[in-house]
Formats: sequence, C-alpha cells, structure tokens
Amino acid sequence: MKQQEDRFTRDTFATPVRGRPRKPDALTPAQRAKLYRQRKKAAAAISVTRHEKS
Repeated sequence: MKQQEDRFTRDTFATPVRGRPRKPDALTPAQRAKLYRQRKKAAAAISVTRHEKS
C-alpha cells in the first residue's frame, strides 16, 4: 500500500499509464518560458567600452 501523498509510485493493480513518467521537479511551460526570456535578456546585455582621445 502506498501513501496518499505519493503521486509517482504506481499501484500494482492499476491500469498501465501510457507515455513517459513525469519528473517530480518538472517545470511548467510558463516557468520554462520565463527562464528562456531571462537567459535571452542576459545574453543580449553586452558591455561596450568607449575610448576617447585625450
């Protein structure tokens, strides 16, 4: 018998679940998009050095 909070262990007599099992630490699509935008913004921030003649 499994605990009620356990969502990742399958029951012995349950019908088989199709597809790949879900990871416990998987990101939602919104979280994935937010991280992508942050990486893209950080990559675009290129520092520019300007040299003036004295």
